[in-house]
Amino acid sequence: PGMWLAVWVPIALITGLHYAAGHEHMWAHGVLRRVYYLPIILAAFRAGLKGGIAASILTTVVYVPHAFTALNDHRDPAPTLEKASEIVLYNCVAAVAGYLAGLERRRRAQLLRALEEQRQLTEQLARAGRLSALGQLVAGIAHEIKNPLHALQGTAEIIDAVIPAGCEERHMWLIHRRELSRLEDISMRFLSFARPREPDLVEIDLRDVARHLVDLVDAEARSHNIDVQLDLTAAADPVRVLGDRDQLVQIGLNIALNAVRALADCKDGHIRVAVSCVPTQGRDHARWVIENNGPQIPDAVLETLFNPFFSGHDEGTGLGLSICSRIAEHHRGWISGENAGLGVRFSLFLPLSDHGSKTVD
Repeated sequence: PGMWLAVWVPIALITGLHYAAGHEHMWAHGVLRRVYYLPIILAAFRAGLKGGIAASILTTVVYVPHAFTALNDHRDPAPTLEKASEIVLYNCVAAVAGYLAGLERRRRAQLLRALEEQRQLTEQLARAGRLSALGQLVAGIAHEIKNPLHALQGTAEIIDAVIPAGCEERHMWLIHRRELSRLEDISMRFLSFARPREPDLVEIDLRDVARHLVDLVDAEARSHNIDVQLDLTAAADPVRVLGDRDQLVQIGLNIALNAVRALADCKDGHIRVAVSCVPTQGRDHARWVIENNGPQIPDAVLETLFNPFFSGHDEGTGLGLSICSRIAEHHRGWISGENAGLGVRFSLFLPLSDHGSKTVD
């Protein structure tokens, strides 16, 4: 509709006025002949080179009969050379304006991509700063918890032999022992978040990590009637990154098991695991996608998805995705979550190694 109003209808109106102007009105023909430039330039800026050329060709087609053919004494009375030069200029102006408009569009798109990458980088740095400060606090708290916890566990081992197996207090004592174990697990998770192990970086093929993840998750997924699909169509060659295989599998497991939990009540659950190479932040990165067709994440939750102590289920500690985010940062990468793909999509971005995606003998 915009092209019709700005280009095609004005060309038709100018042409109608041009054909209607008498031979004696040379000034009107001169003005109308030059007014054609306006819709041609508008077409170039709205639709680029193709739009400008299309408008100039249409203008040429409708103007040539009026310029060089006698139609009831309404022919443009200007000299032939002037009219021929005008037609050439229509097409030259369209080409130049279209080229400049296309160049400006490309530059604008590059600027928008650069701004988006800058925004993502700023968010990553801000989140890393918050996680670092929170990690120091959590490490201190976890350390203080572990000291009395060890004392309680040592005492519990001594008292365990004193309480007979058949007495009523035995049941309560077993609950006490289980809660102590659960408290130890929680403190270890806090420490894993606060002081994650430094990754043992070696060159690995990210496709192999994805295959291993599918093998690990498949049995649990099938028990909930969830289909797990491995898609490597975009990664025909090895996708080589510097990474710690166990830590990368930990990231994948955390995301995939969250997906299984989200799909548990769905009748037709699907999880898709894919690997590809994409250009972002000025260089090529490996992209590991884990997506599912479960319920979408509310926008308010997406903003805090990787914050510590945020959990989507009652039994979680809210540290799983935060730990995954820190592991990704230690691999010089990052994780994003969005409502896309099958429904909910998580993407892990890692810089390619020097070999990139080329096959290495």
